[in-house]
Amino acid sequence: MTSVSIPNSVKSIGGLAFNVCSGLTRVDISSLEAWLGIKFADEFSNPLCYAHYLYLNGEEVKDLVIPNSFTSIGNCAFYGCSGLTSVSIPNSVKSMGEYAFYGCSGLTSVTIPKSIYSIGSGAFGGCSGLESIVVESGNSIYDSRDNCNAIIETSRNTLRAGCKNTTIPNSVTSIGYEAFRGHSGLTSLTIPNSVTEIGYYAFRGCSGLTSITIPNSFTSIGNYAFYGCSG
Repeated sequence: MTSVSIPNSVKSIGGLAFNVCSGLTRVDISSLEAWLGIKFADEFSNPLCYAHYLYLNGEEVKDLVIPNSFTSIGNCAFYGCSGLTSVSIPNSVKSMGEYAFYGCSGLTSVTIPKSIYSIGSGAFGGCSGLESIVVESGNSIYDSRDNCNAIIETSRNTLRAGCKNTTIPNSVTSIGYEAFRGHSGLTSLTIPNSVTEIGYYAFRGCSGLTSITIPNSFTSIGNYAFYGCSG
């Protein structure tokens, strides 16, 4: 199977529905709104996991504009869609699910609007081409202090999502679950002494990382924190 067309009537796709469909090269849809309304059970229920390219009415979706009518972006909504080169998220969006844009390696920059109050783990994991990730000023939950190129949960001083150009501020005390997962473009990173813990899978799959120094302040390193760091 090389392509699949998902009709507008589909509301949910079950777990592992497209698991190991490695021959897929495209997913066709006729309504972006209908696609955003689908509940994916996991990453393998989304055919984009293998196909990587989404087509809307026959045209490849490269510059994604989320409609103003939507308040959330679901789990795995664009998982593996490496054909995306940009995404525009309106202020109507309040939440973003787990792995929403995981593996979108064509993205180079993302702006998180001030309206968002919830971002799931791994939302921008595997975005190896991501150079800039910025939270709009005025967001009450997240920030990008000190031009850090990262998403920081303000109240906990936890870095939730980074990119290959992230600089960790001295005020950050922890690196969250899957914060840098799959960022193969990350080659080096300085962790300040303010950080005391690294979460599960934080640097999993960072194959470009050649060295990292763990400061004496550390008290905890989560399971699989450096799994797959082959460099």
